[in-house]
Amino acid sequence: MQLNQQTFWLIAPEAKPSQQIIGGGFILPDGQVAIARILPHFSYATFPSLAAFQQLQNQRGRKLIFGENSRHSYHLQSFKLVRDKDVTGISGIGIVAIGCYFQFFNQDLSPNPGNIAVMQWLTAPKSTAWYNQGWEQIKLIHGHKGKTKIVVN
Repeated sequence: MQLNQQTFWLIAPEAKPSQQIIGGGFILPDGQVAIARILPHFSYATFPSLAAFQQLQNQRGRKLIFGENSRHSYHLQSFKLVRDKDVTGISGIGIVAIGCYFQFFNQDLSPNPGNIAVMQWLTAPKSTAWYNQGWEQIKLIHGHKGKTKIVVN
């Protein structure tokens, strides 16, 4: 299992320049692909594998660009959920989950409602979840009053 996960941008080359970035993506520890779409409408989903996702995008004439966390007014930030104390006795201590924060801004640089996060647990029972209020929601639910922290990669 790889802990240095990759972020990428979903690009529609045929669109006008201001609309070429249609989403941001993240490869989860188990190989699934989490994608947050910006255009034409905001949405998010998880695909079973990068190969399956890439095949679908190739059919649609889209491309993936890896290695850039920021593009225009959009930003992707991968993170680890690190637990200092396991108050529930379920997940253990250390790095217990991996995720990505998707931060999108409108043209006037005001926050867009698309600021969300996806996170996948590394411990059993393994699960993947989307958090519509991003890091704040993760901290509220899983932070255990400071016993767990988000460490940005």
